[in-house]
Amino acid sequence: MKNCVLLCMCLTVLCACSHKKQPSAETKHVVKANKSAKTSTINKPQYTNPLFNQYVVFIKSLNFTDPENATKAAKKYADLFNGQAPATCDTAFLMFSAYYDKLDNSLDNIHYDRADRSDTILVGKVKPGKLPAKVAKYLTQLNDNGFTIIMEEGDTYVGQDRDFISKWFYDYVSPVMKVYLEQLNKENKAVYMEDASIIISAKQLVDREIWWERFVEENLGFISIADAAINQKSYLQVLLQGTDNTWVMDDQNRLSDYFKEAYNYLSDKYPSSAAAKLVAPYYTFLKEGHRYRADSLMNVYKKEGVTG
Repeated sequence: MKNCVLLCMCLTVLCACSHKKQPSAETKHVVKANKSAKTSTINKPQYTNPLFNQYVVFIKSLNFTDPENATKAAKKYADLFNGQAPATCDTAFLMFSAYYDKLDNSLDNIHYDRADRSDTILVGKVKPGKLPAKVAKYLTQLNDNGFTIIMEEGDTYVGQDRDFISKWFYDYVSPVMKVYLEQLNKENKAVYMEDASIIISAKQLVDREIWWERFVEENLGFISIADAAINQKSYLQVLLQGTDNTWVMDDQNRLSDYFKEAYNYLSDKYPSSAAAKLVAPYYTFLKEGHRYRADSLMNVYKKEGVTG
């Protein structure tokens, strides 16, 4: 879930061995583009708007070990920016987001080191009423403050529950920021990859690429447009190159059924899209067995910065 986007769109190795975290939604493609909120503002209170400086100072006073600090930061945001212009609220939200991401990573590291951590218990295989009191309290504290427990490959980690963002920030941010955050939350709830394998349908993968392509085209002045563009390029890269465990070409060097479906759906439903125009010659080369030409074209796309 950690949701991301935006979407590096790869798993982040947090500690060692097998403990891996899914990118958070905003930082997922930069890693992990959720560091759309990655700014230097947390360390440099130098805004002309005094409200920004007040918020930076407040956030700097919070540690990275207590889940309840997410709620404290959200409440302070509401106190300071209620009634302010949407653009102001957007900037302040990015300050919160940067802190939220760092807090999330810190809580996950703490979670990994917990002596009483039981992955079987934490993923809900034990009925809530039968949870050990300490574990129940721990889960409640996470859930009440914008975090959740997620399982991957038999291990658990702390992730963001971005419904928390909806609760505290949607009423303040600009309409464009709200649309952006809604999409990140949607993708955070249905991550596209697990264990280096694509786990959404071919049509869903294409739809996400097109969604981000259109969002970028229509919102060039958006404060987080760079992160949105990273998400778009990251999906396009996956669409063209696959992942470590979901290959474009199968073990007999033929175009896989998954990507054949994706490319046909893209050309049929979104023929005028930039993605369709980029995929078309690549798809043609692969269908005709010209793998070398397809690879050469991919190298051109990389040099031109077309993909992530």
